[in-house]
Amino acid sequence: MIGAGRGPAGKRSVVGREVRAKRSRAERKGYGSARGDFHLGDVLLFRGRGLSSQAIRLLTRSPYSHVGLVFPYQGRVFCLEAVGVGVRLILMSEVMRRYHGGIDYYEVPRAAPEQRDGAVAFCFQQLGKLYDRPGIVRFLIAILFNRKSAAREDQAWFCSELVAAAYRAQGLALAPVSAAYTSPADLAVSPELKLRYVLKRE
Repeated sequence: MIGAGRGPAGKRSVVGREVRAKRSRAERKGYGSARGDFHLGDVLLFRGRGLSSQAIRLLTRSPYSHVGLVFPYQGRVFCLEAVGVGVRLILMSEVMRRYHGGIDYYEVPRAAPEQRDGAVAFCFQQLGKLYDRPGIVRFLIAILFNRKSAAREDQAWFCSELVAAAYRAQGLALAPVSAAYTSPADLAVSPELKLRYVLKRE
């Protein structure tokens, strides 16, 4: 099975419509006002405007191109994510200031505290590991040809693979496909995620 963000074009179009409908109903809120509601292990979905982001959004028929996990610590909010330089931890205030695109905040309502702790700990254990470029190639082949090859454990991650694997390791599957074939679109339509805020810059 290819993920919800892939497969026949008609199915991908349904995913896009579902996400757009969610976003049209969601509360718009400035980051400074919303950050107090951020909880450990919740999910950030990004609407990038760069060339690679636009390609992912086009191929998956989804507004989203990137994903990260929320990590609040001592009054600050951080984002755990896999990007081109590898797995990193970055202040959300810096992400909001520098990111070219929009960010939406999704809750994970059924995640127990220990699952949230475990998912974030999983991501911390991956800090500094490489970005999964071979995995991205495998992912794109799956999108373009609706065909999966065997995924290998390679100690490298792309964004949605990392987030899906972090929760799957805690017994909570955010998508019906393996982490190696999970897209941001799959997470956006997951029954385990609930859109709370469309974040605005202030």
